[in-house]
Amino acid sequence: MRDEQESVNRTRLICGVMAGVGGLLLVGCAHGDASVPVAGTATMQSPGPVAAGQDAGVRVVAKARSWSGDPPTLAQYVLPIWIEVENHSGRALSLSYGALRIEEADGSQRALTAIPPLKVKGNAIIPVWAVPPEFRPADPWLGTWLEPDFDSYLAQVSWKESLPTREMRRRAIREGVVADGRKIKGFVYFQKMQGNVAAVTLRTDLVDAMTQQSFGRIEIPLAIGND
Repeated sequence: MRDEQESVNRTRLICGVMAGVGGLLLVGCAHGDASVPVAGTATMQSPGPVAAGQDAGVRVVAKARSWSGDPPTLAQYVLPIWIEVENHSGRALSLSYGALRIEEADGSQRALTAIPPLKVKGNAIIPVWAVPPEFRPADPWLGTWLEPDFDSYLAQVSWKESLPTREMRRRAIREGVVADGRKIKGFVYFQKMQGNVAAVTLRTDLVDAMTQQSFGRIEIPLAIGND
């Protein structure tokens, strides 16, 4: 009986120690969470074509120079930026074009808000060399047979296409409410800044869809290059 009691006591002692160690491990993990990016700062410190930032449980990933579609020369007329917004804030997030803007990365005061797709106006000039191969003449020898200078003539051919194109509208991110635990992605169009601007800061204001109160801001340095 005494041996059985000692065995029970040893078992209880071992369980107690393991529980204590488990508690320490949990505390250690909780402390490790403090290493996540500070609210309101970008996860990448230097501008790049792809960057991400997070604040208050909302994460935004942005990509510049990533448009490949109709029109192929879109970057000459507007600044298309692909973004993905993932909401884990515990509240519904209101996403609007007015909450998205770009500013020069040098700290100047110039800022531009996102343009709703239907308000992108103008004509894109599309040269033949910019057309994807699948849409080019299937029999290049045929033109040469018909006209010796066909190749040089073809290189100068271009046409106009009204903006926004159907693909621009289809691939644009939509305004609305992003529920907690959900994400949305698509392109945002900005007016091009004047001058030689190689980098901008993409700012996203976080707004509670129920109260319309601001609860954070995400700032991402983004390299856009020069066209």
